[in-house]
Amino acid sequence: MKRMFILMLFAGLLLTACNNGDPASKIKEENLKVTKQKLSEMNKFPKMDFSVREVDFGTHNEGDILDTVFRFTNTGEVPLVISNVKTSCGCTTPYWPKKPIKPGESDVIKVKFNTNHKPGNQVKTITIHANTKNLTEQIKIKAYINPKSKKEQEKLKKVNNILSKKIDLDKINKK
Repeated sequence: MKRMFILMLFAGLLLTACNNGDPASKIKEENLKVTKQKLSEMNKFPKMDFSVREVDFGTHNEGDILDTVFRFTNTGEVPLVISNVKTSCGCTTPYWPKKPIKPGESDVIKVKFNTNHKPGNQVKTITIHANTKNLTEQIKIKAYINPKSKKEQEKLKKVNNILSKKIDLDKINKK
């Protein structure tokens, strides 16, 4: 009997605890509007539209410091925030805006390339970490650097000869 009473009491408590009414009636209209707005903003991204994504410096002498500017515009719908810029080599130094760039505004990323100890063909990639849809953007610089010493020049000639012969073999093999 005691057991039956406890079981009935427990069942009654369970039924009254589950009767919370209509949960939809507890949602405030204001909270619903704020949530919808935030969800729509989550699908909006800034976009970096560069005037040029690759700069070719041409031929320079080893030891020269080369610098350039990459101009971009935020053509997205929300402010652009660049969190970091990394380069493929320590010889390349980037400078970027630390403040958010509003939609429609333009800014620049400056890049300096120290050609010291970098003879021959050089291609450096600059990776921009930002709040864009892809999370990263890339730009490049290129140059051919004449070596300082005769020894380096001879070594570079040998490498270029080997590469040109390999390219000729590749052409022959494709035919």
